[in-house]
Amino acid sequence: MRKLTILLAITIGLAAGCRHKAGTLTTETSIASEKMDGRLEAIEDSAKKANALQLQSQITRVVHPSGQTQAVDQESGVDAADDPAIWYNADNPGESRILGTDKQAGLGLYDLKGKLVFFHPTGRVNNVDLRYNFPMGNEKIALAAATERNANALVLYRVTADSLIALQKSPVPLDSAIIDDAYGCCMYYSAVKNRYYAFVGGKNGQVQQWLISNANDQIEASVVRQITFASQCEGMVADDEEGILYVAEEGHGIWKLSAEEDADNSRVLLANSDSLNTNIAYDLEGLDIFYAGENKGYLIASVQGNFSYAIFEKEKDNRYLGNFIIKASETIDGVEETDGLAVTNLALGAAYPSGMLVVQDGFNTEGDSDQPQNFKLLDWNAIAKQYNEPLKVAPSHIWWE
Repeated sequence: MRKLTILLAITIGLAAGCRHKAGTLTTETSIASEKMDGRLEAIEDSAKKANALQLQSQITRVVHPSGQTQAVDQESGVDAADDPAIWYNADNPGESRILGTDKQAGLGLYDLKGKLVFFHPTGRVNNVDLRYNFPMGNEKIALAAATERNANALVLYRVTADSLIALQKSPVPLDSAIIDDAYGCCMYYSAVKNRYYAFVGGKNGQVQQWLISNANDQIEASVVRQITFASQCEGMVADDEEGILYVAEEGHGIWKLSAEEDADNSRVLLANSDSLNTNIAYDLEGLDIFYAGENKGYLIASVQGNFSYAIFEKEKDNRYLGNFIIKASETIDGVEETDGLAVTNLALGAAYPSGMLVVQDGFNTEGDSDQPQNFKLLDWNAIAKQYNEPLKVAPSHIWWE
């Protein structure tokens, strides 16, 4: 996500006494280090904000948030909220849930009005994703995977309407000689092999594919593949319909390759996902897929350099369709510097009949007051209408069945 530049002015600002509320940490040294890291990121982000807003001016598609979650339980100015996922409640879609990471403390579960329903104090949870129908005993459960940076580990949860249940006594440790800092994360279900996976990426550009399995009602995880990118990657998403993995190399572009465990690591760079597209103002961050049926749909990427969102078709050559931005409504502030995002095509009750996009807000405000970070909620139909060739909706297409 954000790159750190330590300047003299920043050091002076820290000496003036910026505050930081840390999450679960183990030693006084790590607490001090994490405070410094969070303060520096917040200061650097503020310095980049004016430039990004200026670059926004060339983007004409504008949407407004329909809702927002409670702010994370941190102080304003601390970089904390990071990545969301959406859990679909098949029995009662209006009671679906949003998972949101607080990378200083753990993983939250929110209702569609943004109220915090449950919080799991796992630690520095960075990215999260989920899949459905994972076999567990006599049940099929919703399985979520997340990266946790204190332990440099993978954490697995069962998701329900009112809880997040860790499925292991302790997180799955990553090899720090390969994954230097548990960072990006997405899940994949292979219809070819009938297997579940988590892709985990480090800040050093290394990505591992982990097989998630159930042996005698005990969940297990094992590495089956390693992929190397030239520089830092965080945003990633797997297209379960097509068996494709997309990875955003933050300062370069979006890569497309096979998601199967026995595939080679050959890849292609999506056209118009790099600097040849003036709307791609680095960094590239969150990625997710809107499924529209018949193997059609949209790949969505957050672009931090101009506080915007790029949309590509997910089929064929991933035609670029253009960027949009999120500005304030009458009651909810706009969105800047999004890290992670999540989207669903499914109708989530009367409020989101065509699906929903959830994005992290790096600069959350209320009036003239800075607030801790949170997640903003958008009606998919409001986005679809911004395009001359209106984007598809598919509120009844359940892609994982």
